[in-house]
Amino acid sequence: MDTNHYVVPATLACPSEPPHSKSMMVRYAQVEHGAPFPDTPEDPPHITDLKQKRSSNAEETGLDPTLACLYRMSFGASQLYVYALAWIAVIICAPVYVDYNFLVRQVPTRCMVPSCDNNETSYNETFVEWTIPEKQQCKMYQPKNDSNQCMEEDFTNVTETCSEWVYDTSLFTSTTVTEFDLVCDSDWLRPLAGSMYMLGMLLGAITIGDLADRFGRKMGLMVSVLLLGGGGVLSAVSPNYTMFLIMRLLTGAGGVGLFQVTFVLAVEFIGAKWRTFVGIMIEVPFALGEAMTGVFAIFIRDWRWLQVAVTAPAFLLLSYMWLMPESVRWLVSQGRKSEAIKIINKAAKVNGVEVPKHLLEDTNPEVPTVDGTISVTNSKDDLVKEGQPLKVKKTVLDLLKTPNMRKRSINMFYCWAVCTLVYYGLSSNSGNLGGNIFVNFIATMLIEIPSYVFSYLVLDRMGRKGTLTFVLLLGGGACFISGFIPKEIEWLIVTLSLVGKFGIAAAFAIVYVYSAEIFPTEYRSVGIGACSMCARIGGILAPFISSLATIYQPLPLLVFGVLSIISGLLIILLPETVGCELPQTLQESEDFGSDQSIWYFSCCKSRSNDLTGEVNEGLEEQKI
Repeated sequence: MDTNHYVVPATLACPSEPPHSKSMMVRYAQVEHGAPFPDTPEDPPHITDLKQKRSSNAEETGLDPTLACLYRMSFGASQLYVYALAWIAVIICAPVYVDYNFLVRQVPTRCMVPSCDNNETSYNETFVEWTIPEKQQCKMYQPKNDSNQCMEEDFTNVTETCSEWVYDTSLFTSTTVTEFDLVCDSDWLRPLAGSMYMLGMLLGAITIGDLADRFGRKMGLMVSVLLLGGGGVLSAVSPNYTMFLIMRLLTGAGGVGLFQVTFVLAVEFIGAKWRTFVGIMIEVPFALGEAMTGVFAIFIRDWRWLQVAVTAPAFLLLSYMWLMPESVRWLVSQGRKSEAIKIINKAAKVNGVEVPKHLLEDTNPEVPTVDGTISVTNSKDDLVKEGQPLKVKKTVLDLLKTPNMRKRSINMFYCWAVCTLVYYGLSSNSGNLGGNIFVNFIATMLIEIPSYVFSYLVLDRMGRKGTLTFVLLLGGGACFISGFIPKEIEWLIVTLSLVGKFGIAAAFAIVYVYSAEIFPTEYRSVGIGACSMCARIGGILAPFISSLATIYQPLPLLVFGVLSIISGLLIILLPETVGCELPQTLQESEDFGSDQSIWYFSCCKSRSNDLTGEVNEGLEEQKI
């Protein structure tokens, strides 16, 4: 780990002249579960020469002096304050990602028998033996001659379809299934709640990301809070399932917007030394927030109150308009350097360091514009775009024109779709494993924490390709095997499902870094954006795959296992990127990895911080 804290006893050293600047444009639409920034301690021997050709100060190269001052601070009290606020926001936004498991919970159902049922009868009654066919929730025996009696001899052996149902309320007093009768012919509507949430995530990632780029991170955060809290509370009072689905879409947009804006605010306030740690560890509160949904569900068995409990706390985050500082990086990109300097001065004061006066007196600085061009401002608040080059529009189709990039792009698209499908699918399927559904759900969420720690520790030593292949095969194999375990051995099925979730959660964290290094710099945003679109398709399909348990209980696990194993095997076809100079153009990407066999894996090796910053040039901005 880099040991340069950039802090001197009296003052906080800042460059007196701005070096060439990189683009500060942040691509929000591709934020996906906070993948890490590469950050490792040592150089592998085969790239020592490459490091000598690079600058030894990769983090500062290309930074505006204002940003350099911020990033030269150690991880002090001000950074800890911002990161703690980010943790709270992530904990609050996480439950809505998985509350579908309880809101749309399927419960035992039977037909209502008019001549037998009344306001005092329940799901389990003795007359069920002669009025309801075995294992039939949508059929009942016809009464004889329209008899109003409820004796066994009053019913025939002929069945008929019913139009009203009785639900088992012993576990949940109410769910959307019981409230809106999502059974029998309407059963196909049930998974739509999860799919609408995923569609909302797709729309929110694009729209809120663009809004935050234009009007600031805090504005994006406020809009996300209103969508999440407002959509959640309104869905709790929905009079019909259609309104509930519309509110789910708004809640999904707010949930993903809140996570991605919070994530970006955190990493933009912290220097490169801590970004790998910050990028992965922000997943810990996400897992805790998901698990908290299960805790709420233990005490709140009515879906409307449960929805209020997991979404209403979002309104507390409106206080972040005053508590959370705006992104210094965004302020600089907009030419609002006086505001950026105020935030830096306050952070320096909290951290016990001092910003040199020459920074405050710099009246003609170079600052990066949002589109990446360099402008010279006449004051700290005026931004003038100069010499903006004519840009060639880049599309995902460009990635499919050459054979190597076409194969690698399709491979990554499939991997992202599988990671999302299996991740949310296993979360939804936790209630189908047998045993205590609350314990299973909470354990399925908490298993993500050791998976993120594992990813952080081995990502550079095992390499991107080796680590991703391993966790996909591990998770897929565990899911597939669990599909053949007799349902009587519940503990083994649950254990294997947890191993599957461990593997797919780790894959979710790793695939972002690997994808960002596979795609060339000039097409990185385009490539990651296409991957994110494919991921949403997987998320939309996840609830429907989980609902296959009604046909054959182990079927979802078998599907998850097969898809993950196929993806793990396909990853072997990709080149290893750890310790390599990353491609900048499409042609470089097409040639990249030509000197590697498909069986090449970089294991037990690591890189240095300095090299990572240069070899993975541009990863920081494009990753966010």
